[in-house]
Amino acid sequence: MDTESTKMVEEAQPADEAKGLRAQLEATIAENKALKAEKLRASFEALGLSPDTGLGKAIAKEYDGEISTEALAVYAKDEYGWEGEVTASNPVAPAIQAGNERLEQIAATSGSVPVPSQQDELAQAEAEGDWQKAMALKGERVAEAMRPRL
Repeated sequence: MDTESTKMVEEAQPADEAKGLRAQLEATIAENKALKAEKLRASFEALGLSPDTGLGKAIAKEYDGEISTEALAVYAKDEYGWEGEVTASNPVAPAIQAGNERLEQIAATSGSVPVPSQQDELAQAEAEGDWQKAMALKGERVAEAMRPRL
């Protein structure tokens, strides 16, 4: 090859490479947009909208915010004056919420049960006159004291 044709090939490569990168970027952006739209589908349904028709379609084309039902509802209200209600997308959500509230109520009204220490058990055994248990507990203490520490 002569130097002139080599020079033309070298100049053409960066342009082709840039076109390839640009095409790859556009494909990645389109894929990202499709994945985001799929994640938002549940949010649209919770709002009672369809991302394929009507107002939902208009919102889906423009919305580029957070992927959550609340954020989508705020956007629809601010930009389009949408006045619908957000419905729970999970049919068992109210039951879960009620269960959590019940657990919180039980936790608030219950006290913790202290775990008796070996010293407490020994004192109780001696107070009750259970010498067999008292001697067993004292034997455990002596055995623990005799174990080598690493």
